[in-house]
Amino acid sequence: MAALVTALVLAAERRGSPAASGPTVPAGEVVDDSRIEGALRAAGIKLMEEKKFVSMTNLVAQLGRGRCRLELPRPPAAPVSPPAFASLRPGVLVVASLYKCDSCDDWHLMTATGFVLTASGAFVTCYHVVDEPKHAVMVVMMGDGRICGVREVLAANEARDVAILQLDGEGFTPLPLFTTAQVGSRVFVMGHPEGQYYMLTEGIVSRYFTGQKETGDAVMMGITADFGRGSSGCPVFNERGEVVALADNVVTSDRKTGAKMVFKNARPVQAVLDLISPK
Repeated sequence: MAALVTALVLAAERRGSPAASGPTVPAGEVVDDSRIEGALRAAGIKLMEEKKFVSMTNLVAQLGRGRCRLELPRPPAAPVSPPAFASLRPGVLVVASLYKCDSCDDWHLMTATGFVLTASGAFVTCYHVVDEPKHAVMVVMMGDGRICGVREVLAANEARDVAILQLDGEGFTPLPLFTTAQVGSRVFVMGHPEGQYYMLTEGIVSRYFTGQKETGDAVMMGITADFGRGSSGCPVFNERGEVVALADNVVTSDRKTGAKMVFKNARPVQAVLDLISPK
């Protein structure tokens, strides 16, 4: 499958107008949400028109692959501390799939999040993001605006809600992984909740737990950094800019009295490493 790489110039990365009013924002930090969605939709349609894509049906059929062989990059000698928006964004992905509803003939977009594992284009997202057999095609946007198709599923685990896939292309920016994050330590989440792309939030690791209805016997990480629908698969960073978990689900308490509480749950990065056999 030929690679589709679309040069998307975000509003923040254009030359600013001298007449523009408003606060001064560093270059690269203003995100144009509608431009991102329009570019993803157009890229998906183009792939289908040119018949240069792997269908969602085929990707779903590959979700039974249990493990893959990858060589992960070594952690940087001097990781970012504290992490800055510009340093985190290149490896954070917008993972999108196109589908049609029963009410019109337009192509609709469902977006989630992922992050890059290797420079050759292996990336991670949640299993449920890929498990959409009624959708037509998946396209992925890099932090720099490039858009690529997805070549295949490399490995997946439904019970742990994790999938590793292969992008079509080259020259990607992997994010370093780290398996330890103590309760009380600071974390940062970058995802795309409800179409609010590249939103950075901050919190702490609130606890580790198991035995919940939604997650079974898997060890989960509770965090206080906000994320919502559209953030599934987004990286949870420590203070050094290393990925310690991926966002998975949000649960709201349903008590009839008192204030409701929102629980944000993430998969420790070990769930990803368990899918990888070293080369």
